[in-house]
Order: sequence, then structure tokens, then C-alpha cells
Amino acid sequence: MIREYAVDPDAYTRNIDALQRFFTDFRAEKGRVVTAIPNLRCDWVRAQQASIITMQLPPIQRRKCFDKISELAGSSLIPGIQIPANLNVWIEQARHVKEVLGTDAIITCSTEEPNDEFDYAELMFNEPQNWNIDQTISVSRNAQSLADAISVSLAIADICIFVDPYFYPAQPRFRNVFREFIVRLASGRQQCRKAYLHTAIHQRGRTREQLEESLTRDMQPLLPVGFTLETWIWPRNKLHDRFVLSKQVGYAFGHGLDEATYAGAINVNINRLSEESRKNEFRTFSSSAQRQGDPIVIVGT
Repeated sequence: MIREYAVDPDAYTRNIDALQRFFTDFRAEKGRVVTAIPNLRCDWVRAQQASIITMQLPPIQRRKCFDKISELAGSSLIPGIQIPANLNVWIEQARHVKEVLGTDAIITCSTEEPNDEFDYAELMFNEPQNWNIDQTISVSRNAQSLADAISVSLAIADICIFVDPYFYPAQPRFRNVFREFIVRLASGRQQCRKAYLHTAIHQRGRTREQLEESLTRDMQPLLPVGFTLETWIWPRNKLHDRFVLSKQVGYAFGHGLDEATYAGAINVNINRLSEESRKNEFRTFSSSAQRQGDPIVIVGT
């Protein structure tokens, strides 16, 4: 539900229409994120600003564009890689990045379709494969399918928040899914080393001590070495929906973050959140105001 592109600043600063379209097209909430070339965020922002300056926009318009670039860098820019010093031309740098990282396509000023390079001015007539990305998809309710659906998002996350009111690791249907998610986080480009889990105690008679015991017994052995899972317990009447949230993108899971392998099990609808919704949910679950007691922390050994 997320695809990654290298985008040549010369391609979208040709005119104001292309620039405005760029700010709409390449956003995590739209399912398209940008590889940083240069590889550092601050250098990427400066490079985009330099190209916008050449457009000779009025000062107020230019400042608004700079603000949009900074906003995009915060939510939809993905760290790149170190580029060899002998590659000075942007397209050569982008091809190197694509070869190493496997980005989906290069958006530039000319079209070389066999190389997955596309002219931004001609996308209406000649666009990359799967350019239009669904906001909602339906997948089988098993660990592999659920993790595959958001695998790119997990691979580029440096931190992740899981929300499931009913999570209980003693049951394989829960821990199988979370293990798939966490393995992809830890082995991704950012090599994420920590995730947060927000849950509640719904089943009558179950206690915090039982949940902590189960996390230690059933979940900790599945964590990659050094990976931290921090669990927050909420009042059960305050937690209703299921989410996976990162700093780039957020998802709502309709029927659950657990497996259902019985015959006739319905698929899970996964909805990519708008940026405003992602920010709101991320803010909500970054606050300890509703947390009951101290967090439960386990670390893979």
C-alpha cells in the first residue's frame, strides 16, 4: 500500500502546475513516498529549495513551497543511501539508488520505460505500473498476508505503534501476526529496534500480571535480539480500533490484527489513513495520559 519513487526536482519545477501536482502526488497518505537523493533529509530539502528558487516565484509563493517541502520531508521522505562520489548527475544517482534499494520507479524529465524511468510531464499518458494505489485493500486473515500488505511501510519505519484492544500473546493467532510485523521492522532499511503495543484487558478474570507473564513467556522468545517491545495498558472502554502507525503512514485494520484460519473466515480490510488522521492517532498513542500503570517492557535476547 506504499510505493517508493526517486523524483528529479527538475521534473517538477518546470512550471507551477507540475510543482503543485508534486505536492499532491507524493505523499504517504496517497501511497507514494520519495527516496532522499541526496541521502540526508537536510541535504534533500536544500536541493529541492534550490530548484524552486530557479522558478523565480513571488516571495510569498516561494515561502509556501518551502513549507510544503519541509512538510513532505517530515512525513513522506525516506532516507536514501550514500552515493558514490563519481556519480554527479542526478539520473545516475537515482539509477544507483534504484539498483541498491529497489525503488519502484524514477520520475524524471524523460521516459525510458524499460528502466522504469518516467517523464513527470507525460504521466497522464504514460505512467508507472500500479501508479494508482488503493486507499483500502482486503487481504486474507493470516500473518503472512497481513504483513505483506504493509511490508514496505514496515521496512521504512524507524519506530512503530501497534494498537489492538484484544491482543493476548498466549494465543498463537495474535503472536504469529506480531512476529511477522516485528521481523520486518527489524530487518528493514531503518533496522527499527523498538515498537509500542497498546492494548486493554477485556476478558473477565484476566489480569495485568497474566498479560505480563504471557508477554515474557510467549512473545519475548520471538523478538529479534535487542528488539524492545513496550506494552501500554489502556482502560478497555477507551480502546476500540486497531491500528499500525509509523511516522510516515498509518493503517486501520477492520477486523483484527490476529489470524483467523477457520473455514469461512472473512478477509481483513486495511485502510491507509489520511495524514491528518495518522497524526491524530500517533499523537493519541504517544501520550501516557490514558495509560494504566507503568509500561511492560520486554527485550529480545
